[in-house]
Amino acid sequence: MQIDAQPPTAWSAQQLTVAAYRLAAQSAPCGIFMCDSRGVFTMVNPAYERLTGYEAAQLVGKLCLDALLDPSELALRRAELWNPPVRDVVAVQPEGSLTAAHGMEAEWTYLRPNGMRATVAQALTRLCDARGNILGYVGTAFENPRRQRDALPLWHLLHHDPLTGLPNQELLEERLGLALERARRTNEPVLLALLELDNLRTLRDSLGQAAADAAVKHVAARLKRLCGDDQLLGVMRGSLFAIISTGHHTLASDRELALLAEVSRPIPFISSTLHMTASIGVSSHPSAGSEPRALFQRALLALNAASRSGGGVARHFDFGMQTQSARRAHLESLLREAVDARQFSLAYQPQIHLESGRITRTETLLRWKHHQLGAIGPAEFVPMAEDLGLMEELGAWVLDAACQQVVRLLAKFGHAPCMAINVSPAQLRDRKLSGVVADALERWQLPPGSIELEITEGLLLDNTHQVIDTLHNLRKLGVEIAIDDFGTGYSSLAYLTRFPVNRIKIDRALVRALSSAQKGDAVIRAIIEMAHALGIQVTAEGVETAAHARRLSELGCDEAQGFWFSRPLTAQALENALAPIG
Repeated sequence: MQIDAQPPTAWSAQQLTVAAYRLAAQSAPCGIFMCDSRGVFTMVNPAYERLTGYEAAQLVGKLCLDALLDPSELALRRAELWNPPVRDVVAVQPEGSLTAAHGMEAEWTYLRPNGMRATVAQALTRLCDARGNILGYVGTAFENPRRQRDALPLWHLLHHDPLTGLPNQELLEERLGLALERARRTNEPVLLALLELDNLRTLRDSLGQAAADAAVKHVAARLKRLCGDDQLLGVMRGSLFAIISTGHHTLASDRELALLAEVSRPIPFISSTLHMTASIGVSSHPSAGSEPRALFQRALLALNAASRSGGGVARHFDFGMQTQSARRAHLESLLREAVDARQFSLAYQPQIHLESGRITRTETLLRWKHHQLGAIGPAEFVPMAEDLGLMEELGAWVLDAACQQVVRLLAKFGHAPCMAINVSPAQLRDRKLSGVVADALERWQLPPGSIELEITEGLLLDNTHQVIDTLHNLRKLGVEIAIDDFGTGYSSLAYLTRFPVNRIKIDRALVRALSSAQKGDAVIRAIIEMAHALGIQVTAEGVETAAHARRLSELGCDEAQGFWFSRPLTAQALENALAPIG
């Protein structure tokens, strides 16, 4: 069978010219590209792919030229990019022939997908018809290696975290803006995850800045190993890391768990081992808005929710968090006013000596009742006061009010129960705490035994010199120390032998377990026997039934508190409870 094919020699001059141009573009050492009237790529050659770091399939029909450029530079020079002088326009004549003209050449900064920058000499020429309507653009680009080498060190210093070498907040925000711009064109998801170390401040207080820096650098290296090519890892500030994920394989729940597990692995440091935990807040496009600032803000809300839940978890943004954030902002303002105006009161929950039935001490409970919002629970406003740095002032007021109540009871009855006052982590870490307590006792002319300070078991895990010194200074004053919520954390005999503790308070969860056959009895019996062997008294919390009170007495528990004996009382109700009968 004969194939009727036109020999190459029969090609027209125009066809040969077009083929030659295409071949030249494909093999040219410099980047060559074409865009439509909107600036969207219609053709790129291999050299341009190598220069930009993008494949042709990622550019042609999908991205605009300005999406590859430095946003801050583009904002100042956009008109210069798309509007070269009229003399540089290539005119398309009515018969379709092109008149060659010199395009405008300028230096631009390209942003590659891996986060690196390239200083590029780019020539861009408009293609217009006879009426001046823009048909498209044709351009060439090549990298200036010398300029790139000169500019890189300074640029890197300005855009990277000095401790970890990761992109800093400015560069992260820029990259996120680019990712969102591309997402609007490609409909691909963009996800932002913020990861913050939960206990870095405690680590810094206990082991110093060198240990904190080592922890951050180790975590940075581990996170970098877990991040793929479609993710950008950076540092917003301190120990707050950001991960920008793009494409259809964005950060999934199993990846979040992997990040948390990686952070929690022990970190070697000199002769010791560091233990860290982290919280993660996640926000995504398009559900969280299309602006970088909105995405960051909502990821921060999710991170705050994760931190407030105890840390070591990940939370995804939902719009209920915005409502909670608005309430928190409002309460923060009201709380500052309340602290200044002393708009608080104390309630008192009696602790009963199980053998005699007498009220031997009372736990002071801080109360805040706003004239418009009503009662606001301490579980909500106390952590807020700690975050705002108000606990020193608020704690001093509680101590003063409790001492005043003791003086009032002594004047009325000649005796008063010991006032048990809860101490926050911020107060215990304050070197001035023992001095504040001493001043209050002297001001109200009270013996040190009038006051007992309750600290949570978790505070002992800090094991810092500052905490230990503060506890010993308080004991030298004669003030008693109690460990609250004992049995819920890392209960250890070592803590009870190392710290000057007078009393432990068995957590209500263990008291409720008394009803579960022998297991509950065994645990509480062991705690009581261990404490008594060390000369430490035991109080049980959350006693709500007569059976619990009776069994605790049989097991040798010294004191108990809970609704079976009394709910928290006002100052007047406490006086009534202490008044002699008859």
